[in-house]
Amino acid sequence: KNGMQVVVIENHKAPIIKHMVFYKAGAVDEPRGKGGVAHLLEHLMFRGTKKVKGQEFNRIMEQNGAESNAFTSQDVTAYHQFLDISRLELAMFLEADRMKNLNISDKDFETERDIVFQERKQRVDSNPSAKFYEILRKTLWGNHPYANPVTGLDDEIKNLTKKDVVDFYNKYYSPNNAVLVLSGDITFDEAKKLAEKYYGKIKPNKFEVNAFEKLPENF
Repeated sequence: KNGMQVVVIENHKAPIIKHMVFYKAGAVDEPRGKGGVAHLLEHLMFRGTKKVKGQEFNRIMEQNGAESNAFTSQDVTAYHQFLDISRLELAMFLEADRMKNLNISDKDFETERDIVFQERKQRVDSNPSAKFYEILRKTLWGNHPYANPVTGLDDEIKNLTKKDVVDFYNKYYSPNNAVLVLSGDITFDEAKKLAEKYYGKIKPNKFEVNAFEKLPENF
């Protein structure tokens, strides 16, 4: 009822499952001059909530034998765990919790902003092929949001504020802008029951259409 889409892919060969939450928000949705905010938010999603403090998310996942990670692209930001089916509810609880209860401290923000900046230096500025691909995208797309590099530009990253991240989070991280994917040893009925239990009570947001659907005036 809150608008979250759920995809169930049954595969009963082993008692394992892949749990993924895709948010329909990426580099194309970033405000002008705020490049890298979607990617920075991805990093900060692992820095704790009001219930799960600090980097407890990663520790809990490791203790329960889960592989956990995330990625940001032009169109989406996704968070995923690969784990034993007996630990699925734990992963769903933690993921649902950080969908609405993210708690960003000033220290964590500054730390992760520096990490994102260094990532760009390492993965783009020090990589000729990545730099070429970034220039190619800009040449092909011009002023269209698809020209936005996922990492953001150096000056954009440095000038990002905690408010920029919080505003992006509050706008796009909601059940009606997300797709839950459950692939593995689970039935449709079980998936529906668990999705309702952990995500069903989260209230939806009101947000504008994807930036991809709103072309800049000078495009």
